[in-house]
Amino acid sequence: MDNLLATAGRAELAMNLRGLEAATKARIAFARLSDAEIPARRLVAINLAVAALIEDDFGSHRTREFQIVQAAKVAHRLASGTHRRWTMWNPKGDDVPIEIHAYPRSSGLVLRKIGEAMAKVVDPLVGMAVPEIIELKVARFGPHPSHPTPAE
Repeated sequence: MDNLLATAGRAELAMNLRGLEAATKARIAFARLSDAEIPARRLVAINLAVAALIEDDFGSHRTREFQIVQAAKVAHRLASGTHRRWTMWNPKGDDVPIEIHAYPRSSGLVLRKIGEAMAKVVDPLVGMAVPEIIELKVARFGPHPSHPTPAE
């Protein structure tokens, strides 16, 4: 995951992403995560948490695409926007503060590309870690509501 963040390249402004290919937007998303100094272990934790939540919920979708898109949504929100502030001269009085907050659309293809890249790194850990994560979660919070109770 460290390599994925380190090789992402330069982050572009959110306003400049329209018309770019999904793979390019995904690379830029990783560059924004790198610029925001989001640790790679946090992205690994997100992937493992999403995998554990889906596995533990008997009513959840079980498709791989659902899992990678859900993990990508969380990662994309960590550092998705461009924020700019400046003051504009006002001839009639005090300078006027101006702010722009632009967020790129988290579209389907981009989320799939982000999720696939993250899943490629984390997949070897999922088989070992998810049962342990579920066990710890059940010990602390009890079984998921979708699990049948012993009386049933």
